[in-house]
Amino acid sequence: MQHTQPTNIPQHAAPPQPWHSQRQWAATLAVIGVVGLIIAALYLIQTATTTITARELLEMDTYRQQLERNNELLHAEIADLQSLPRVMTRAAELGFREAHEDEIQYIIVEGYRYDRERITPTPTPSPTSPAAVYDETLSGWLRQQWDNLKRQWEAWRNG
Repeated sequence: MQHTQPTNIPQHAAPPQPWHSQRQWAATLAVIGVVGLIIAALYLIQTATTTITARELLEMDTYRQQLERNNELLHAEIADLQSLPRVMTRAAELGFREAHEDEIQYIIVEGYRYDRERITPTPTPSPTSPAAVYDETLSGWLRQQWDNLKRQWEAWRNG
């Protein structure tokens, strides 16, 4: 009688162990878990960055609005300080008063006409050079580089 071995198990291989498939399954789950954690961490980082940026933008907008309000308050204060009643009161405090007609002196300048038409100078536009037009092509640039190279070669050769 001849001894025959089963054909589905090679002689040099160990028979499959039941714990081997369990290890593969556990490793696969571990890899899936690690990938899931990495994706969750990236999402968390992106969400945190977006939230921080939005908060900074909101704070900047609030600060800008506060500065605009302060500017408007300063404009109102300046307008109040420059108002005619306030200026007149301050002038009176400093000892100024309205001049009477007999205190006003007029200076007569020969040749001066007070009723002439007022001439408003009109600014003349400064001559502007036309903006450079970019029309260089790749072949033109290559030709220019080749010509420069030839000139350098000739200059080197002629020494």
